[in-house]
Amino acid sequence: MGDRLTDAEIETPARSGILVGACGFSYDEWEGFVFPPGLPKTERLTRYAEHFRLVELDSTYYGTPRADRVARWADQTPEEFVFTAKVPKQVTQQARLQGPLALGELERFLTTMRLLGPRLGPLVFQMSPGFRYPRDFKALHTALEALPSLGGDGLRFAIEFRHPSWLERDEPAGLLRSHRVAWVWNDWLPTEAYLAPMPRAIDDPRAQPVTADDFAYVRLIGNHAECIDYRSITVDRLDDLVRWAELALEFRRGREARGVYILLNNHYSGSSPATIRELERRLGLDVEPFGSPDLGHDLASSINAAHPGDAVGPAHQAPLPSGQARLPGF
Repeated sequence: MGDRLTDAEIETPARSGILVGACGFSYDEWEGFVFPPGLPKTERLTRYAEHFRLVELDSTYYGTPRADRVARWADQTPEEFVFTAKVPKQVTQQARLQGPLALGELERFLTTMRLLGPRLGPLVFQMSPGFRYPRDFKALHTALEALPSLGGDGLRFAIEFRHPSWLERDEPAGLLRSHRVAWVWNDWLPTEAYLAPMPRAIDDPRAQPVTADDFAYVRLIGNHAECIDYRSITVDRLDDLVRWAELALEFRRGREARGVYILLNNHYSGSSPATIRELERRLGLDVEPFGSPDLGHDLASSINAAHPGDAVGPAHQAPLPSGQARLPGF
């Protein structure tokens, strides 16, 4: 079992500030956009980490990675880079957190992910719409109680609910709060028309409980049924991005030691890299172009096409609301 994180590791940038990144880092469609043409796939993470400080590992959803692969991820990124990761679906979606096999897989996952050392950020339980309150509350309670004994001591966790039943009473938020597990603030639409989406934190105060006092976790996912090209903003989310930025800034106002992790899926607006840069502008972070000058031009063109009249240059910073201080870039 991995060792508990040291005090020095806990005080890394993985623990405070506002970080914005993508769900996944190795998309073929990003070639010629984020990655130079012909860049070997084995070098994509290194290139991604030159331009972004945060990534959510999607591959871990399909199973615990091999230890040597996790070690390579650490070797390919600077120490200030932050990985978050989804707990394997064998634990969340298939077993619904129940049973010795699920908890055994969770222990193996936690032990392996600790190999990232100070680069390790929160680990995310992405639950399915079929995981519902109150039916599955006992399983959630049992799993959270078991986390320390499974190797979770000193780690950060977040849980994403995808069924509105979890908002019916205060009991679920109280349970997460007692274990300092963050309630994921998400923006997700189910592809199945018969499923009700979770209310968004920017629309419904019930959907923004603060259950981990020291950090918040935001997942902007969108609808996977949307047709996208991964390079262009095809869904105009500017108004929503402004509101998500305001929520993140409000969470840290007067509490600068708090961390906020914001993850964007390509399906949220068509291109997570372009949307990351736009959200960074709205947060008041220093924004730098990525890739070659031509790639930076492509990014600005993508944003400008979606938001005419709000044109940006490769390193433009949006004017901030009155009284809002600009945050240092990471």
